[in-house]
Amino acid sequence: MHHTLREHGLLADYPVAYSIGYGKVGRSYLVESGNQLFQSPASYYTSRSGWGVSPGYEDETILDFSRSITSDCLSCHAGSIQQSPAETKLTPISCDRCHGPTERHRQQPFPGSIINPAKLPVRERDSVCEQCHLEGATVVLNPGKSWSDFHPGQRLEQVETQYVYETGSDAASIKAVSQAEQLSLSACWRGSKGKLWCGTCHDPHGDPARGTRQLKQLCESCHPDALVASNHTSAQDDCASCHMPRLQSLDIAHAAVTDHRIRKRPSEAGSPVPVVMSMRAWHDPELQFAQRALGLALFQTAKQNRSPKGLLAAYHELSHIPEFQRDAPVSAALGYILLSRGHADDAVECFDGALQQSPRTAEYWLDLAVAQKAAGNPGAAITAFRKSIEQAPRDYRPYLGLSTLYKDIHDTQQDSEVLREFLLLTPNSILARLQR
Repeated sequence: MHHTLREHGLLADYPVAYSIGYGKVGRSYLVESGNQLFQSPASYYTSRSGWGVSPGYEDETILDFSRSITSDCLSCHAGSIQQSPAETKLTPISCDRCHGPTERHRQQPFPGSIINPAKLPVRERDSVCEQCHLEGATVVLNPGKSWSDFHPGQRLEQVETQYVYETGSDAASIKAVSQAEQLSLSACWRGSKGKLWCGTCHDPHGDPARGTRQLKQLCESCHPDALVASNHTSAQDDCASCHMPRLQSLDIAHAAVTDHRIRKRPSEAGSPVPVVMSMRAWHDPELQFAQRALGLALFQTAKQNRSPKGLLAAYHELSHIPEFQRDAPVSAALGYILLSRGHADDAVECFDGALQQSPRTAEYWLDLAVAQKAAGNPGAAITAFRKSIEQAPRDYRPYLGLSTLYKDIHDTQQDSEVLREFLLLTPNSILARLQR
């Protein structure tokens, strides 16, 4: 399969490297440039049996194959990520995702040689599903942790802290990947005292969802037959179609998702979207990480929502963390907030601190370059842009920043050379060709 894009009279064509998604909602596609994967701007949506703009591209004024796919994106969509200087290889999700390492079990199968999520304590059991089925508002990795560090048998908060929005009602939870959050809002889940979980209705080794008759039997195990009969006709044997209808996702166009709130009265399912009131941790992180986690969660959501008020709230939390306890993400977040408030010199200091701890992070070099430029240090900005390019040679943003800087200092030769350099690596780039 090839994906071809025409924009402003220019043509970009890429062979598809991977498809992402089970297909019930749809599929997105990845293309490869060097060893970097990018999301195609075209996705297939099953509900409409046709193509549409991919999630994340909806607000772009000019389409291109420009959304870089990183480990946080792939942590739920791929089994493993193997990256070399020449390419990035993905493997499908395997037994390990839910059962932990399987080598011992394959060599000598016996009880206890593999993790059975159903036999784990409730929090550890639910964490297995929540690693991919709880999107919430944002997620913050614990210090020193990576997206691949969670293993079945752990509590998810040993690796990351998930944050969800508190609202005046439960309608805001209708997102494409919010099944765990929705289920927690149901009276069925609350009444079960931990017995009802994803595996109650879903068989991961067979049909993903059990049949109509099986689901009705599950419902009747809690709801007496006589009570059900008093409110339903004999022909109404599909509990899920009424009490768990398919609803339009609030965050992905053309995508319908199953409502896991299990509404008593199906007419309530389409309640209006409420105003977000606050944000809370799904499960509290360790006390020593609590202020850091909340500050970074506030920062990430404020940055995503372009909220100056949210950035100030994040600064209040993060600035009270003693300097000797600030890791790279905290320093970088403080730098971003200070820069947004016009304190470029202080931002430079923060980004320098982040890079001392994480010198190979291209994003921090890019942030430092922008701060150095704002502080009136073009030479230092050029150096930082170059460092960002060195770490992520196919990211268009540092090239554009460097090109703009050369324009500002009237160095037209270097301006042209920077874009030419990027196009030699990525000749299909529409954004770079439009700049030329």
